[in-house]
Amino acid sequence: MNCGCPRGASLTTIPVSECPESMGQVQKLIFQRIYKSGDEQNSIADPTKLASWTPLLTASDGTKAVITPFISEPTAEPGEARTYGGGNATVGGVEIILGTNPTAFTAKILRSPQDTIKAMKELMCEDVGVYLIDEHGNIGCVKNVDNSDDSPVTTYRPIPVQSVFVSDKGLGGFESPDSNNISFSFLPGWSDDFTIVVPADFNPLRDLVAAGK
Repeated sequence: MNCGCPRGASLTTIPVSECPESMGQVQKLIFQRIYKSGDEQNSIADPTKLASWTPLLTASDGTKAVITPFISEPTAEPGEARTYGGGNATVGGVEIILGTNPTAFTAKILRSPQDTIKAMKELMCEDVGVYLIDEHGNIGCVKNVDNSDDSPVTTYRPIPVQSVFVSDKGLGGFESPDSNNISFSFLPGWSDDFTIVVPADFNPLRDLVAAGK
């Protein structure tokens, strides 16, 4: 846990909004390297515009983004608390909260040609982040506000992930389709700066396609 000390003069104000926030079913994923080159992170100034994405899908450098086929059965299981103690190990038997475990994301890709899967397996060797796209075309990502200058600059970045895994083909047989599993882990605290972007002039599910498609 990242608890600063000494504490502030008062508790931090909790901003309560009247607008609920919730992503729908995640149906596609966009992967991009965390760093475009050196220690310069990838980011998008305006992810609401199609013109911001087209150069990334056709790029041949570290800014390149790749979009997956439709995914099924997506789940994101929040990490439980990491604890120490209990019983005679801690005062009163009360466990100490040390932090949070990663959030596990899992999904399936159904009936995919395996050349697609073979290319996706290369993500297992990359330091990547992910943009989430739900059934409404909304984009889940990380919002970053740079206050270093007089005029704050807002950019949007992929959500960092680790341990990307893409499985071999599972044969569905008579009652199920063939499938490949995909999974990765969001780091603890991954959703602290999470935001949902609503595209203005395109639907990512239909209008973002792999180069050459």
